Amino acid sequence: MINIRKLETELWESADLLRAGSKLTSNQYCMPVLGLIFLRYAYSRFKLVEAEILKDRPVRGGRVLPVEASDFVSRSALFLPREAQYAYLVNLPENIAAAGLTDWRGEVMGSLGEAVNNAMELVEQQSEQLSGVLPKTYTMFSDELLAELLRIFNNSALDDVGGDIIGRIYEYFLNKFAKNIAQDDGVFFTPKSLVKMIVNVLEPEQGVLLEKTLSTLIQRPVSFESGLNWFQPCASFESGFTFAQ
Repeated sequence: MINIRKLETELWESADLLRAGSKLTSNQYCMPVLGLIFLRYAYSRFKLVEAEILKDRPVRGGRVLPVEASDFVSRSALFLPREAQYAYLVNLPENIAAAGLTDWRGEVMGSLGEAVNNAMELVEQQSEQLSGVLPKTYTMFSDELLAELLRIFNNSALDDVGGDIIGRIYEYFLNKFAKNIAQDDGVFFTPKSLVKMIVNVLEPEQGVLLEKTLSTLIQRPVSFESGLNWFQPCASFESGFTFAQ
């Protein structure tokens, strides 16, 4: 049985050790790392759904028909083009410029950072909910640093745990980054529970609210369906709100 606490601690220590050896601040490092965790989860989910699809896939000319984006839509899953799949990024050659790889616009890419930026763009193109949300600042990383980060989150243990566990690891990283960013820049993330309360007060949709200043009851529906799930990162990746001291 996988020790989740040990796993999340080992992942954090490995990733933070790389940051400490670079010139990046926690604030610069935070969103790209959380983006990689999201992409790693999306890839694990993609592989599971792909296996389900291939079980009943028709065969033509002695070959199984390849999966398509529409197959994933019918299963409420996120399709990942080849260039956005985690395994593809991990196995890219060291010299990206010499490989002649092109991005979604058809432009030649010159670094691993450009390849990861391209992967994030391709993921966003698969879902309107993710449009403009995923980080695309990976070119500030050296190819060596980014390749090592990709390797860290390529841990096979992440394939053996469910989305809830990867979500827990994501929140573990988020809390760790919050402390580091507060020390570095005086900026911190609002706890998820507080964000939910703020959303509840500012955008109530059902339930009953008491306005004490008016001594009246306000009845409106309340819902938290506002993109707060960790795998549907919204503003500032799940926290949604940041405050500067």
